[in-house]
Amino acid sequence: MRRPLRILMSAGPTREPLDPVRFISNYSSGYMGAQLAAEALARGHRVTVVCGPIGEPLPAAARVVRVEQAEEMERALRQRAKRADVVLMAAAVSDFRPTRRATVKLQRRNRLRLELKATPDIISRLPRHPRQIVVGFALETDRVAARAKQKLQAKRLDLLLAQHANGGGAPFGRRPVHAWLLSRDGTVTRLGSISKSRAASVLLDKIEALCYGQRRTAR
Repeated sequence: MRRPLRILMSAGPTREPLDPVRFISNYSSGYMGAQLAAEALARGHRVTVVCGPIGEPLPAAARVVRVEQAEEMERALRQRAKRADVVLMAAAVSDFRPTRRATVKLQRRNRLRLELKATPDIISRLPRHPRQIVVGFALETDRVAARAKQKLQAKRLDLLLAQHANGGGAPFGRRPVHAWLLSRDGTVTRLGSISKSRAASVLLDKIEALCYGQRRTAR
């Protein structure tokens, strides 16, 4: 009998405060993360979700850790990553944050210049163990497969689900996504237009194959 996997995942957006009432974020709803959690639980795995502010309900059986900012998400994931068999970084982490957070509400004006700095590249900085499967996500507006391949290699990932942001509303919320699945061995599988529930199933199939059915070499 196969041992249930301990799956640690992130979901939803992060928010980076400008002042006490405003923030930088993105359109992520957390729906992909919710579908991944539901699919993993349905297969008998143990799931912990570290999520930003999301509009989608998460499965009741999942352990949920709620955060807001990228640094909080990194801390929560770091505390749990070493015990996970699989790390799934499905969150849409805000790539930038203000260099300074105003302590009072910024007043309306004709122009406002903001200075931003990068948030942590969380998945690249998490502690790992040799048999752990690490899965990333990429959202690109052009050269999707090529950019995703670069990210998979640079971040030392086992799998990466790449999605096309075509300016027509997709891939946010419950809309289908146009996706590719990339593997560490160089395989690129074009999934085409696919629902997020189906994408979650395809991804879990691949994760289980890596965990249960194949020997893995050292990184």
